[in-house]
Amino acid sequence: MNFRIAQKKWLLIFLVILSISSGKQRAAKETEVMGHTLYTVLKPGDIPAIFKPEFISVNQADSLYYTDEPLLVVTAGDEVKAYSTWHLDHHEVVNDFIDGTAIAATW
Repeated sequence: MNFRIAQKKWLLIFLVILSISSGKQRAAKETEVMGHTLYTVLKPGDIPAIFKPEFISVNQADSLYYTDEPLLVVTAGDEVKAYSTWHLDHHEVVNDFIDGTAIAATW
């Protein structure tokens, strides 16, 4: 088992324990997908979307992010926007506009 999978399993176990001990007494929902059991421990709306994203320059990003860090990149016309998947892990959805068109960047 590789290290990332082990980390995710421990995180999932931690979230299930946290969910059970948080006083909400909400049981995790189990779903079978492609031979794997997924556990839903958050209800819709528990992870807030970003409605007014703030962007930094490429030079600033070079000093803050790893060179191999995955980004979700959206282009339209002459406009390019990049969304950090690390930030999307914590918010899941960014509601934004690009070249005058409303978009939802999701991870």
